[in-house]
Amino acid sequence: MTKQLTFQSEIYGYDFRPPQWRPRAQLHTQTGTLLFASILWLTASSTLAARQLARGGDIGAVELSIGGTMAVLGALMLVGWKRVVERWMQSRQRLIWPALSRRALYRLSPAEFEEYVGQRLFARHGYRVENTPESRDGGVDILVADAAGRRAIVQCKRYRGTVGTPAVRDLYGTILHHEADMGYLVTTGKISAAAREWVAGKPLILIDGDRLMRLSRSEPEPPTNSTH
Repeated sequence: MTKQLTFQSEIYGYDFRPPQWRPRAQLHTQTGTLLFASILWLTASSTLAARQLARGGDIGAVELSIGGTMAVLGALMLVGWKRVVERWMQSRQRLIWPALSRRALYRLSPAEFEEYVGQRLFARHGYRVENTPESRDGGVDILVADAAGRRAIVQCKRYRGTVGTPAVRDLYGTILHHEADMGYLVTTGKISAAAREWVAGKPLILIDGDRLMRLSRSEPEPPTNSTH
């Protein structure tokens, strides 16, 4: 299983990688910064136009240079606004599952929790998600694939307590059995220190309840185009 042994060291070169989420506050900050820059641009452009009118339309070398610079800056701001609008639209898309509190997650059935994890943590990030039949999943709660077809196995544990080493050992065995590229263990509870130590160097990502809450409420990064 050379692929599994080398995957951890190369994980950040793949399209399929642990989801990275951008706090929604960054989108507010970027929008505010772009708005401020746009106001400055409009003010400078109006001032330049007024000067040209006062001079009867006479354009000197300096004005021509400034006008060209303003045009380039205007084009860049249009691109920036396009990206910001796209991100706002993406963040407001209606999802099957809204972000839930931990108390609400405890009220879900195991199947509903699996759907929630697949939607909030993976589908929003652009991955292809497939929930498996409960009666014959073989230890696989969710199958996840990237654009290149690489696969990961996700196990979901709606626990109030702590997930220990046996659970991550079972997940690793499932990864090897199905020849998947990596695996995720997602739980509403905690993950023991021993379990975290055991997965070191293995293609496993552990997401405890605190991280689950944070990821489900944050805005996903745009998908990467890495093909290393």
